[in-house]
Amino acid sequence: MKRSNSYDERLSHKLKKPAFAQEYLLSLVEADDEEGIAIEDALRIAISKMGTTDFAKLVGEDKANVDKFLTGKRVLKEETLNRYLQPFGLRVKKALEKVA
Repeated sequence: MKRSNSYDERLSHKLKKPAFAQEYLLSLVEADDEEGIAIEDALRIAISKMGTTDFAKLVGEDKANVDKFLTGKRVLKEETLNRYLQPFGLRVKKALEKVA
């Protein structure tokens, strides 16, 4: 099986451990220097490092749909995003706050 250039075998194995994956994704999103990235972008990085086929199997999704998400041709609904985040012990939560 041909792997993409972004695939990282060592990191792939670590990302299959929910506690590690959780911290990895959160570190990308919640960067200290306010340069954090969007949840979807962090997830794309993690999926690329893990391997699309492995991730698709993990979440029970068709690989073609995961590929479309990775290339930006598919925008995930909140329920699908949560399904993609579930193996990592994460979910998104919308919040509306009153501004001064």
